[in-house]
Amino acid sequence: MRRIPPIALVVAFVVILGLFPTRWIAPLTGDLSSILWVPLSPIAHGTTAMRLWLRPRTAASTEGDAAIIADRDYYRGLWHAEQIRVQELEKKLNTYEVVSAQAKSGGAVRLAAANVLSRTPGAGGVALKLNVGTQQGIAAGDIAIVDGDAIVGRIAPEVGAVSSTVLSIGNRAIGRVDGYVVPADQEKSKRPQVIAVQLLPDGKGDLRGDIDLASPARPGDIVRVKDPAWPAGAQGMRLGVVVEIKRKDAQPLRGEVIVRPAVDPNMVGELVVKLLQGARP
Repeated sequence: MRRIPPIALVVAFVVILGLFPTRWIAPLTGDLSSILWVPLSPIAHGTTAMRLWLRPRTAASTEGDAAIIADRDYYRGLWHAEQIRVQELEKKLNTYEVVSAQAKSGGAVRLAAANVLSRTPGAGGVALKLNVGTQQGIAAGDIAIVDGDAIVGRIAPEVGAVSSTVLSIGNRAIGRVDGYVVPADQEKSKRPQVIAVQLLPDGKGDLRGDIDLASPARPGDIVRVKDPAWPAGAQGMRLGVVVEIKRKDAQPLRGEVIVRPAVDPNMVGELVVKLLQGARP
């Protein structure tokens, strides 16, 4: 008689057990697994201890560790705060350098750094409250700028001793602004082809004006100030960028240009006021 291999008997036994309901074999398999784990438990405990020893601890196990982690987080926060401050100072320095380079030789340029204390949205547009006033030489009509030559707006008529208000360039109280469009591909040209425009704030944050549809102006072109009613220091500064040119329904031969201000007043926390020539604090 041929002998049946033991492995075949084990396999057959396991297969037969698998056919029984779980509730019948659960007690048996549970006891069997406990018996089999007895010789393996010391090895498992040893490998677990080795894993914990090799893996870096992620939680503070002592009060000293907790204090070190707290100090680390505190100074990390200070470092990030200083990085933000450095970036703000770099922006200010860039503004001073650009304005100084634009000034004519021999012409004095005075700037006053200011922080935005609050914003007042209204039907006519956004107004920004500043922490500088007549004591710093601020006067009505001064130009508020960022990034060297990007106009935020103009100082409103009412100026306090240590406070003032900037009417954003999209505020209706600014009134008409004369400017010119510079094609994007000619921005750095010595003699760019410019297109004169007269713009009015629409009260929704943009400026609008008439433009000849045959002109080379296109969306993305830069718009700069050229207005005799504005201070000399504002001439040539960035007013905004063309976002759309469309045909006017009432005048099919004329077009309307829509200009988005160069600066979003809702995103400004610090700015520089370019003082009128001759102003003194």
